[in-house]
Amino acid sequence: MTPGKAALSVVLKADELMIAESQDPILWQNVLISINAGKSMIDASPSVQFKTSSSPGVNGAEDPTEPTDQLAVQLGIDAILVKGACSPALTTPYMHLDAHCWEAMKKAVPSRGTSAFAPIVVPATLLGLWFQKTGLGNPTQAQALEVLRTVNVNDKNPSRAIQNTQWLQRRSGGQIVVNPAEISQAVKLAKCFCTKQWSEWKE
Repeated sequence: MTPGKAALSVVLKADELMIAESQDPILWQNVLISINAGKSMIDASPSVQFKTSSSPGVNGAEDPTEPTDQLAVQLGIDAILVKGACSPALTTPYMHLDAHCWEAMKKAVPSRGTSAFAPIVVPATLLGLWFQKTGLGNPTQAQALEVLRTVNVNDKNPSRAIQNTQWLQRRSGGQIVVNPAEISQAVKLAKCFCTKQWSEWKE
């Protein structure tokens, strides 16, 4: 901070409990303009990252109330691995799969046999777990295909692949749900993909 220059911040409170704080200059400038104009701040940047107050999560995750950290806790890995592997977001396409993680999976997992699975299963599983953490509802097959295309891959028969996957369930409107009774398999797949460690999958 420059000597003699005040650090301005925006604080969100519920009574006296601080929920979130940001020192992003664009945000507080927009807030100030909105207050002076007497209007709702509808044009605030959606990319602003808040630092919220909470206790550390798994492996030192700064904010376990954040969806990415919640997913990392569920997978039992660092949030940085989740971000690097699939770049989860709150806006479409919601994820971008990492090409290196994808190649590691292709080399480790056979194309046939009991441990094999179709390409659509990876984004469908990751999106299913991610949407649970964000409250976005249920992902659709179309959204899973969109994520799959981030690694320039397509699936010839995604509907049948999802139907034949124990930990995924199809719903009306093309929605995909993670089967609660088989969620451990979904978590295992997501963890293996994010860490590029597939030995656990073959067990």
